[in-house]
Amino acid sequence: MARSTHRRLMALAGCALALGALVLPAIAPAQAPCPGASGPCPYASGSQVGQRGGGVLRFPQTVAVGPDGSVYVGDQSSSVIQVFTPKGEFLREVGLAGLRPGEFTSVGAVAVAGDNTLFVVSSGHSRIDRFGAEGRLIASFGSRGTNVGQFNFGPGGGNDAPAGGGLAIAGNLLFVSDSQNDRVQRFNLDGSGATEIASPGLLANPRGLAVHGKRLIVADDHHHRLVVMDFGGRVIRTVGSGQGRGKNQFSFPFGVAVDPQGRVFVADDINQRILRFGPRPDYKYRARWGSYGTGPGKLAYPRAIASGHSGELYVTNTGNDRIDVFDRGGRLLRSFGASGRAPGQFNTPMGVAADASGLRAVADSVNGRLELLHPDGSVASIWGSPSPGPTILRRPVAVAFDAAGDAYVLDQRRARIFVFARSTGLPARTIAALGSGPGRLRDPSAIAIDAAGVISVADTGNSRIARFTTAGEYLGAWTDAGKVRGIATTPDGSRVYVSATNHRITVYDPQGAQIAQFGGSGRTLGKLSAPAQISLDAGGNLWVADRGNNRIQKFGPHGERLGMFGERGIGAGQFINPTGVVVDCRGTLTVTDTRNHRVQQFALAAPAAPPCVALAPIAHPPPPKMPTLPPPLGPEVSLRILRSAGLFSTRVLPIRVGCDTICDVRVTGTLTERDKPRRRKRAVSTSLRPVTSKLQAAESKIVRLRLSRAQVARLRKAMGSRRGLIVTLQVEATADAGDPTTVSRRLTARG
Repeated sequence: MARSTHRRLMALAGCALALGALVLPAIAPAQAPCPGASGPCPYASGSQVGQRGGGVLRFPQTVAVGPDGSVYVGDQSSSVIQVFTPKGEFLREVGLAGLRPGEFTSVGAVAVAGDNTLFVVSSGHSRIDRFGAEGRLIASFGSRGTNVGQFNFGPGGGNDAPAGGGLAIAGNLLFVSDSQNDRVQRFNLDGSGATEIASPGLLANPRGLAVHGKRLIVADDHHHRLVVMDFGGRVIRTVGSGQGRGKNQFSFPFGVAVDPQGRVFVADDINQRILRFGPRPDYKYRARWGSYGTGPGKLAYPRAIASGHSGELYVTNTGNDRIDVFDRGGRLLRSFGASGRAPGQFNTPMGVAADASGLRAVADSVNGRLELLHPDGSVASIWGSPSPGPTILRRPVAVAFDAAGDAYVLDQRRARIFVFARSTGLPARTIAALGSGPGRLRDPSAIAIDAAGVISVADTGNSRIARFTTAGEYLGAWTDAGKVRGIATTPDGSRVYVSATNHRITVYDPQGAQIAQFGGSGRTLGKLSAPAQISLDAGGNLWVADRGNNRIQKFGPHGERLGMFGERGIGAGQFINPTGVVVDCRGTLTVTDTRNHRVQQFALAAPAAPPCVALAPIAHPPPPKMPTLPPPLGPEVSLRILRSAGLFSTRVLPIRVGCDTICDVRVTGTLTERDKPRRRKRAVSTSLRPVTSKLQAAESKIVRLRLSRAQVARLRKAMGSRRGLIVTLQVEATADAGDPTTVSRRLTARG
């Protein structure tokens, strides 16, 4: 199956994982005074829904174990490194979302040196950041390019675009998988001495790296194999027999690790499993475990693996937003990490809107859903998950309510408006489609509805404002609007406010004529930097998510500069790239704190709020269904008789049975006299009592089939002085996924 198909399946998995108990909002008291406020604080109190980090994971893609056993998890969407104890207790974070050194857009790989120095592949920036043991940035090196010492790791755009890169440390050497340049480079730990040791042509999209002795093992992702080389890049051998689901095959191997005994473990991404190989020199296939799912021991796109000091294996269960810890036989020891797709959590929330009753809806963009919030911040319902699929919302970025309380959700990737019926929580119809012609949208980013039911859409990719009725009729477009990012309309439609990439707010009349403009680039009150979505309160005041300045600004109807608050940070009242803003009928200001993956809500000190109106109850759609992937192959069984003579005296037939994956085995056997006498037509036979046993991956056990005294006496009587026997054995092995495997064996023995 093509990689793109699996990316879509992963997006389905992401929505499907949004089940379970509701998560109550994490309360964070407002700081005094308000961070970044000009004048009196505009709010009396504040709280948050969702959690940026602190053990909440969003597509964890890389993992490493430090000298003290601490577990470092590169959390791709959260753009941080989270540090845990070996048992999974959260300790601290390293890094922050952003563009500067020590800040990340996505994390591709992590490695920890012997002195606890932390190395991080900042994938979106194509550089490597080096942190001290306490988490302080020491230095950065690298830039985007193809020269030696430069990198191209890829942007790492979310669940369907994994970040690139791989790291491994050996003494004073740092090895780097330069994924999209199809090569491996070697550096000194201070970033000097750049050397290309594996040139393009040998590798295709190399990912995880591991070191054992003087050997470097590379996950050669697109060639579906491992490449073993020395530190100078000389290839010693390859491991794997190509793409497939067989025992010695891979489908886009992503991560690789070596335990203290030299065993090699591979995160076989698209096959949803872990493979184990023996140590050098042959690296023979030994075992596998895992199958697609969400339950304990199940895997969804495992992308990295690290060995602890005692040999336990830490696996980034990427699609399930957790770390699973296994022993070498595939037995699940524990799991840790809360999912950023649980109800009440968010992954890059973008738009927010409030209906007339005070219910708020948040466009949870990467999670592909709409979360509806009660006034206290608890989750009222979730709309948009696949039921049964395919994914309804690919990238919801904005939402608006009509007078009846139906939700109009703008899907940026599909360039459509999905109208969710309040009575069902499911799409009733869609408006628009991808394109540049009449009634079509490209890269839309905001939506607003006036009291007459006119929909205005920020048609960003087409540099215009598209207009529709709520029934879907196309009303035309206002062209030459620039790269529109936010839009708000007065209830009577007499004024349409638009934010754009020119750092200004432009005001239009109902015919699309420009009647005012204010703002401009800057950081002082009234100035803007990349303003995102905007919203009007009941008093006609305009609230702006001043995204580039990490703050919220308030303007009067004619651009009067009424105040601002907020600054860059992760505390209460601080933001990283806020995108959506709305004031509801209870006077609560709600902000999507996009890169902090949370929603902040503020009780305004002097709100302009209309009376709340009773609306019909909201629906709770049926639970989503998981996508279906091909089951794994059945267990591979080994069978060997340890002793086949003297059965009448010992009354025991010892057999060694093994499985290459976790399985339950049932062994049955029959003894039949080998030489049939002339006087009888049929040889005498007897069945041995079945034996069952549970095996771990690559484990073998001795099972003993036993003869009773009565069975021995019957055989002796029938056979006389003869002792030749035929043994017929059958082993049935059953794993938790895949078809059972049955192995039969027929051999000779003596009584």
